[in-house]
Amino acid sequence: MSTVLPEEQVRAALDRVLAAPEFLNATRLSRFLRYAVEKTLAGGGSELKEYLLGVEVFDRGQDFDPRMDPIVRVEAGRLRSKLQEYYEGGGQGDSVRIVFRKGSYAPTFEATPAAVLPAGAQRLKWLAAAGIMVIGVVAAVLLLMRSQTSAGAEVVTIAAIPSSDSGNAEFADGLAEAVSMELSKNPGVRVVAWPVVAEYRTRMGPAEIAPGRIAKDLGVEAVLEVSVRQDQDQRRIAALLINPERGWKEWAGEYERGTRDPFAVQRELARAIAEEVRIAAPKVRAQRH
Repeated sequence: MSTVLPEEQVRAALDRVLAAPEFLNATRLSRFLRYAVEKTLAGGGSELKEYLLGVEVFDRGQDFDPRMDPIVRVEAGRLRSKLQEYYEGGGQGDSVRIVFRKGSYAPTFEATPAAVLPAGAQRLKWLAAAGIMVIGVVAAVLLLMRSQTSAGAEVVTIAAIPSSDSGNAEFADGLAEAVSMELSKNPGVRVVAWPVVAEYRTRMGPAEIAPGRIAKDLGVEAVLEVSVRQDQDQRRIAALLINPERGWKEWAGEYERGTRDPFAVQRELARAIAEEVRIAAPKVRAQRH
């Protein structure tokens, strides 16, 4: 069933697909899928033609001729097959599906229709959902109680943002998004949602923005900046937690990783960075007083 879905649901569906075994080691297909989804969400689905994809996704030169080089058509067929394999296997229960119609490189996003279930199954599904909701409310209350009994009953507000001068902007964006997701699991941190950060960066343009300006515009106390430098077969990643009000670096970390399997590297680094920020965040909180 095709419908207009919230961007966060589509991005969550995309993350589930990219984390599946069918896509974990399919770097080129994963890049194709992410680019097409992000372009469509940004309103540029009609621009997804063979030439653009050949240049932007498959690193063909400006002289790329789709009539002579079928790379886009071939990979689009492989992508449809991989998605079908995923949705017939581990993705059967996904509530949102990403679909590429034949003849189009722009995906559509479809909600799985509950109407196909028998009436009894629908009732059981509704009851299960209600039970999950109750459990979620209870968990949220317990989490709130725990945070209120912790030191100061306060949280630190943070925005994770990629540096504008990163050598690999796509990897830096993906890493900042992954770090935001990991930070959101920490009850001591309130992190700005990635779509808000992405929209802010688009609105402000490519120029370097001072951490103080970012903190003021996004209403946060600390800014976590990630940057990436890439050689031929090595990435150097730096992460910096800044307290703009004090002008202090609360924490800084540097990492080196290879260029293979970028999504796995992003997930691993995001967990490591989020853990370091969790430890450093109380310093920002203590300096309020």
